[in-house]
Amino acid sequence: MDERFLISRRAVLGGIGLAGVSCWLPKGMLTRQAQAQAAPPTRFMVIHVPEGMWGSASRPAASGTTLGPIYGPLDPYKADLTILNKLSMKSRDKGPGGDGHHRGVPHMLTGIEMVDEGNAGGPSIDQKIASVIGKGSKYASLQLAVRIIYTDTNSRPIWSAPSRVVPALQSPWDAYTRIFGNGMASATPPATSMTGNPAPATPAKFDLRKSALDYGMDEVTRLSQRLSASDKERLQSYQDSLRDIERRLSEPMVTTADCVPPTLGTKTDAAAEANYPKIGQLQMDLAVAAMQCGVTRVVSLQWGNSNDQCRYPWLDGIGAIGHDLAHNNGNCDPSGAKKTKVFNWYAQQFGYLMGKLKGIKEGAGTMLDNTVVLWVSEFGESNGHSPDNLLWVLGGNAGGYFKQGQVLDCAGRSTNDLHTSVQNAFGIADAKFGGAAYCAGPLPGLKA
Repeated sequence: MDERFLISRRAVLGGIGLAGVSCWLPKGMLTRQAQAQAAPPTRFMVIHVPEGMWGSASRPAASGTTLGPIYGPLDPYKADLTILNKLSMKSRDKGPGGDGHHRGVPHMLTGIEMVDEGNAGGPSIDQKIASVIGKGSKYASLQLAVRIIYTDTNSRPIWSAPSRVVPALQSPWDAYTRIFGNGMASATPPATSMTGNPAPATPAKFDLRKSALDYGMDEVTRLSQRLSASDKERLQSYQDSLRDIERRLSEPMVTTADCVPPTLGTKTDAAAEANYPKIGQLQMDLAVAAMQCGVTRVVSLQWGNSNDQCRYPWLDGIGAIGHDLAHNNGNCDPSGAKKTKVFNWYAQQFGYLMGKLKGIKEGAGTMLDNTVVLWVSEFGESNGHSPDNLLWVLGGNAGGYFKQGQVLDCAGRSTNDLHTSVQNAFGIADAKFGGAAYCAGPLPGLKA
């Protein structure tokens, strides 16, 4: 699979996106948009944490006053959460694919047989949602990641279609440029040169997006000369869309009190293991800011890869990579205490994200009220690569759609059933998601 960014008609409309969000519009249009928008927008974010549960893991209980030693950092947000216990990834072992790692990650969010060992068989849930709610955003979706070591399917959870992986940005500084840089740098040379003569004009910075638009417009003109009247009418609609994109790309970004890009600080090595916590926090800051500013309504964040190669040196007493902990290789974690410490740390990070979203006021509630954040992992028993007995976490409720503050026993229901409920929350009325054979419909007990 060639993952280079290609310029095509599809890229023009899909990769660039229809940049029509509030913080990118001229100031005169902000009031009109605010008046037209009766309620805050709903948003979706999916978080992948590697490896998943293990046999001795302490899971939250429905009757518990706390979420326990692993998920305890989320206690302040219990009322905003649904703990989804005993889910099953029913599609994982059907069709082609490698071991549990290489099957689990592409199946986790697509729920359908793979095309072959290297490619998922359909779109992931975030991309299906983005295809509906992302049409008016600068980016239909954003993909962020923290320290991805491998490039095979154990590192590829996001797919836009069969065999079409969507790669993630691992550097927060690169992500910042993509999210908040308008790519239209002005060229303002000094009035005179050192000799006193007028200085030569400085060429404007090359803008790949504008180049893609020019290419698309030229192609439309060539095609229109050979088409029937009905086809010309459809092509005219496409051409109008290109002109709208061109107009919006030329408009400067407008920041407001509610739309302020985060401060990233000095650039550091995003691939360094010691920087893992810092990079992760910056990516979460960017995700929240991008959604708040209307740059996108759908974001994915991937912590590492399924075959976890992080040693977590900032946590005392770990001394092994996450993959060895997950399988107790060399008897490195017989009690699961080290794995508990690692997953407790991930719960802290999820709590950080929840806190940021809950701290932003929107309408009568908060940004968290209007967002769905789904924490997923690929194993219900990491030592045996089991796709059953999964424990996932759902935060937020898409403007009141989900019942919250519960530990839900999913009793072996499919992850596809959960994804069906999630897509329904965003106005997608489909009764099933992914492979129909692995889906019984919306997950009971989840809807408010």
